[in-house]
Formats: sequence, C-alpha cells, structure tokens
Amino acid sequence: MVYAAACKAVYPSSILGVASSARTQGRFALPFPAVTNSNSSTATVLFDRFRLLFSSIPVVIVVLVVRFLVQEVWDIGEVATFGEIGSVITGVTLILGFMLGGVLADYKESERLPAVVGVGLAGFQSACALALTAKDQDHAWATARVAAVGEAVLGWLQGQRSDAEMWAAQADLSRLVTDIEKSGGGTHYLGRMMTVNGELTATLNRIAVIRNTSFVQSGYVLMTFLVFILQLSLAVVTFPSTVMSWIAPSVLSLAYAYLLLLVRDLDNPFGHGDNEGHGSGADVDITPVENAVAALRRAG
Repeated sequence: MVYAAACKAVYPSSILGVASSARTQGRFALPFPAVTNSNSSTATVLFDRFRLLFSSIPVVIVVLVVRFLVQEVWDIGEVATFGEIGSVITGVTLILGFMLGGVLADYKESERLPAVVGVGLAGFQSACALALTAKDQDHAWATARVAAVGEAVLGWLQGQRSDAEMWAAQADLSRLVTDIEKSGGGTHYLGRMMTVNGELTATLNRIAVIRNTSFVQSGYVLMTFLVFILQLSLAVVTFPSTVMSWIAPSVLSLAYAYLLLLVRDLDNPFGHGDNEGHGSGADVDITPVENAVAALRRAG
C-alpha cells in the first residue's frame, strides 16, 4: 500500500496508465512521452540518409574520367578484359563481406543500448523519488541531480562532451545513493538504485568501447587497398559492348565505394557528433535517451 501510494505521488495517473497498458501488451514502455526533433528539416534528413551515396559519386567520376583518358585520349590498347579481373572482384567481395559481418555484430548490439540507458535513467530517478516520498520528503533535488547526469550522457552521445566530462557527471549517481541513505531512504530502494546504477555504468562503458574501438585495423588496410585496385582495374578494363563499357564500371565503382564507406560508417554507430553534428544515416537511434532526459527536465 505504501509503495502504491508513493507511485501515485511520484507519477501522474496518465503515466501509470501508459506503463500498465504497455505491460498488458507484452512490451516495456518508458514512462514518458516521445520527443520529436522539429528542428530537422526534410532536406537535412534526406541528405543524411543519402550521405554515403553522395560521397561515393566522386569516386565514380574519377574512374570514368580516367577511363575516358585511357580509351579516348591516350588510345591505349586492351589492358585487361572484364573476365580477367574476376579474381580481383572476388577478393574485394570476400574482404568486404568479412568486414561488414564483423561491424554488423556490434551494430545490432548497439541498437538496444540507448533504450537501456534511457530505462536506467528513468528507473534510477523513480527509485530516488519513491525512497524520499515514502519518508514524506521532497524529491525535486534528487530528480534535478539525475537530470544533470542525463544531460551529460545525452551531450556525450551527441558528441558535445568528452568521455571524462560524462564520467565525472555520472559519478554523481553514486554520491546520490549515499545522500538518500542519509535522508533515511529504505534499504530496498537503495539496493535498487545501486543495481540500476551498476547496469547503467556497464552500458555506458560498452558504448564507449564501441565508439572508441575500430574493428580489425589491419582488415581496413587490406579492404581499402583492394577497393583501390578494383577501382583502378575498372578504369582500364575493356568490354565487348560499347554501352556496357561505361555502365558496368559506373555501377561497380559506385557499389564498392559505397560498401567501403558503409563499413566504416557502421563501425561507429554512435557517431552522432560527426559531420558537424549531423551524424550519419547509420547512427543508431538515441531517442530513448532524449525522451528520458526530457522527462527528467519536466519532473525536476
């Protein structure tokens, strides 16, 4: 009964209703409304999604220009046929497949991490609020401190804060546990806070490792070298058909240049601060963290 009364004091009935509805549907819903980014224009969103495609086009142009010089200006004879460079294409495809499979494994894991962080911030704040409400104390000061940590974590994910700044802010959660204990918070609430804080710290550590560690640096060297050799081969290879001698090199050059950039982009799914803060289309969605921080701001 005390727990139920405290819940009603901390969260409005509308929020509790949303959480209850989510449980009946077999899903977990964060106890705060979604936040949309109204500042992002449609043009910016489209450009971010097609950024890799636009970045690959200059490579295609260079290949076609070199091909024109070789075939039309310098009139160099047959260097190699398309069938003869098949081994090069096979080698490039294998290394690209290996690298893409490796970065996708981390990417799939990264997709769920922002939700874990958002749930952790909301759960820690609710434990703080319930512990203080059960003692008939105001919890606004504790919520404000959790909100400050959430702001630091969100700024870090957006590339606006360094690792050191984020960890310095996150350390306040441990101090907050001690302060609530001094305020008479129940041991079950304190235990829950310590558990959530440990899970949140582990998740942030995992995000930091993914952001700061590249997948097999030697593999990147080999992949880049093979893609360069393939692009050079496409510039000089001959085709039986005049039309295909321009279409095939264009398509293959675009495809392999795009895949090279895609592998590099997927290697850091938390690059939201890259490209002057626009990130890229391959970044994971950090909306759960944004929603959690927005809810903490309102609650504080």
